[in-house]
Amino acid sequence: MPDIAPENQKFRFLIIPGAFVVLLWLVFGFDYLFELDLGRFAVDPRTWNGLLGVLFFPVLHGGLDHIVANSTSILVLLAATRYIFPKIFLQVFAISYILPGILTWIIGRPALHLGASGMIYALVVFLFISGVIRVNRYLLAISLLVVFVYGSLFWGLFPLEQGISWEGHLSGAFTGFLLGVLYRKVDPTDEVLEHEPDWGEDENDDNEPPFDDWKNEDKKPENEAPPQITITYHYKENDEPKAP
Repeated sequence: MPDIAPENQKFRFLIIPGAFVVLLWLVFGFDYLFELDLGRFAVDPRTWNGLLGVLFFPVLHGGLDHIVANSTSILVLLAATRYIFPKIFLQVFAISYILPGILTWIIGRPALHLGASGMIYALVVFLFISGVIRVNRYLLAISLLVVFVYGSLFWGLFPLEQGISWEGHLSGAFTGFLLGVLYRKVDPTDEVLEHEPDWGEDENDDNEPPFDDWKNEDKKPENEAPPQITITYHYKENDEPKAP
């Protein structure tokens, strides 16, 4: 496989998120064009047939408005997670894909639950908790941005609107909280990781701050002889005649 050019490597974090969004639209397109009625494979709580829907929960959508609303959010959140936490991205992706569906199967109402909203809630809460736990100014800024952009999702955790799977949203939020706590010790990428200043170990290192220089300013070597004091007199003879 040919290597990716250095100028294009910085966009690698978009590959998996972009591919996942394409998958969502492919599934939706095939379902619409061939009238496959794939919604019947959604999560049906506490039924054995509905348990299979855990595997398809995030990729099935009920209509065009539904998938359009989810596509942008899932792309942005997956890309942010991939860029900030490349070490654990696959784990976060897999858990946020599966666990909300399992929890929805346990707590959900007798209805068909489908859509990527569970993943969206999981990723939003994960990014927010990760910034708060680490007290990192860059991650905190991202957390505040997430709250600003997706703060309205909070109301989706309650049964306020018919036809909305608040159970899937709540399951996703709980999953994101677990992910944030579980991976709290995993460092983000260097671009957002704050480092302590490296003062170096060399005593003569120019970067080392002169914290103790004041102690040596008046310090003299023990065997040093005291300085010699030299006194020089200058005089001028008086040329005026002396009185008799």
